[in-house]
Amino acid sequence: MEVRIVDSMALRSLPGDGDGAPESADREIPNGDPRLAHGVLSTLDVIAVSVTLIAPGMTMLLNLPGIAAVAGGSTPLAFLIGGAACLALAFVVVGFTRRMATAGYAYTYVSRTLGKSAGFVAGWLYGFCMLCAIPMAMAAAAFLLTDLLHLSTHWWFPLFVAGMALLVALSVARIRIATRLLLVVGTAVVIIILIVNIAVTAKGGAHGNTLQPFTFAHTNRGGFSGVFYGIILAVSSFLGFETAADFGEETSMPRRSVPTAVIVSVLFAIVLYLWTAYTLTIGFGVSAGTVFGADPFALKTIADEYLGHGFGTLVEVGGVLSAFFLCVGCMTAGTRTLHAMSREGALPAWLGRINSRSRTPANASVSLAAVATVLAAAVGFGLGSDNLGGQPTTVYYFFATLGTLCIVMVFIGLCVGSVIFFRRTRPRYNLFLHAVIPVIGVAIFCAALYGSVYPSPVYPINLTPYLAHIWLMIGIIVVAVLRNRRPGTVRRIGSIVGEEGPDLPRERVPWWLTR
Repeated sequence: MEVRIVDSMALRSLPGDGDGAPESADREIPNGDPRLAHGVLSTLDVIAVSVTLIAPGMTMLLNLPGIAAVAGGSTPLAFLIGGAACLALAFVVVGFTRRMATAGYAYTYVSRTLGKSAGFVAGWLYGFCMLCAIPMAMAAAAFLLTDLLHLSTHWWFPLFVAGMALLVALSVARIRIATRLLLVVGTAVVIIILIVNIAVTAKGGAHGNTLQPFTFAHTNRGGFSGVFYGIILAVSSFLGFETAADFGEETSMPRRSVPTAVIVSVLFAIVLYLWTAYTLTIGFGVSAGTVFGADPFALKTIADEYLGHGFGTLVEVGGVLSAFFLCVGCMTAGTRTLHAMSREGALPAWLGRINSRSRTPANASVSLAAVATVLAAAVGFGLGSDNLGGQPTTVYYFFATLGTLCIVMVFIGLCVGSVIFFRRTRPRYNLFLHAVIPVIGVAIFCAALYGSVYPSPVYPINLTPYLAHIWLMIGIIVVAVLRNRRPGTVRRIGSIVGEEGPDLPRERVPWWLTR
């Protein structure tokens, strides 16, 4: 299906910024021929992208100790609450993706509900989150590789640069090549983690199976606040399930395949992460949350203890691969948002240019890689702290927190906008499904934002809330300047989609998406 500018009758009455009459559906798309390859991805491909961007190998190896440092033996509870918020968000994203397929994802959805300016800011924050995820994941891959090869951690940056070169090559290649690699690696890593979970749970961990990890009684810091701070890293662990929406224009039957991928990915992540968090908590012992949080390789430690030393090494190999292919997935998803914004004139036109052979946004890929490398060097060498384990782990936790804070603001915007969207477009409006569930998501995401600033985290993580809000304010200023100097550009925000229309007939929708 040809990419086109759509002014859907179903959405024409949604609130906007008062930017004037809609533009003609036949108007020539700016920036030449910015079309991505259409229909090359199957449902399995977009599921592979989403699951790999969740990065279970890296997340369970590095995020869990970071969460346990504050949530302690209540770490599974932080994942349970974070998972509930992401499940609410999944419902919101599915509602949007059943009606429109776009490379812009949050940028387009928010612009259609909360207005053009809000849509620009959502894309501004989302693109920055994807940018943060690249140095975060590559630093993790470099750090784990130095440990695996018994190298000094001073080697982390040369390994980082080598990884970025390989990353650019993969991200510029045809999208189907990347998704198939993601599927193979993601499957192998999940199998490794499941074996550890089964072994530890079957043995009852250190003191037997218990529901105590799902209470607030075992945090290392301040009960509720310890869990709420843990929610930020828990939410960052789930990030990726929703990125299937970025590939709506490249997916066959996108309004069926993308919602399916979103639901499958978030349910998979909730089950796997809850089980793994529980496994590590009982593996160390519910009352040993301090020991759990102090071990930077907690999953490897538990694998060695319950399955033998060789399996711990296999876990670490899985972590390296998971981290690297998370970079591939984030680069692929992030470039689609940059492409969507640039083809509508909201960003420089050269960012939206497509490689003539692979039909991928090559300029955006190279740009993201260059900026990510500079940011990693600045944080690692400038802010590296022993409080966070050294330079590469400082880069990891710094950008994990900063990126999550930015995207949580986007998620809040999506949830708020969905209440308007569902009220205007759903023929059978349900107060609980279409209003209460999004509000639950907003409440949990707000609690996570609160937990990120109070009590104040350690240096340099305590800088991230301020940086996130500075980036937000810059985005607001940029769109204000655009509205003043280039109002036509603002009118085009969120206007280009690959496919749009009313909800699909029920017989064409999987049963789990019919509500």
